[in-house]
Amino acid sequence: MASLLITDGPASGTTFALEHHRVVMIGRDEKCTFQLLDPEVSRMHLQIKHNPDDDKYFAADFDSHNGVSVNGNRISEDTPLHDGDIISLGHSTIAFSMDDTPDAVRIREQMRKRGEDRLTTMLPDKPPKT
Repeated sequence: MASLLITDGPASGTTFALEHHRVVMIGRDEKCTFQLLDPEVSRMHLQIKHNPDDDKYFAADFDSHNGVSVNGNRISEDTPLHDGDIISLGHSTIAFSMDDTPDAVRIREQMRKRGEDRLTTMLPDKPPKT
């Protein structure tokens, strides 16, 4: 089953399993399926729809104020999702995975190839004392 992994933003590192959900609402409102407390996200911002007949998923902007992008392209209608697609809303970035437990390393590599990887590595000036 598919899942969403928040890779950037206030809830970075959080994973949402999409199993048993035909329609998922994401936004700031506590009534959303998955609440995302990002100040730039609308109360009801993004819908993820599942068609169980062909096991396909679609992203839809729920008439949000700041919009939704999939792989850097702003969407205005139901947009098919594929494994590794990157969804951007507000200050948050979400990776879509067809796995129920997404491999963060694989997703980061896909983001890096698209030039969407924003991770920085901070190394200490001195090695830790042991």
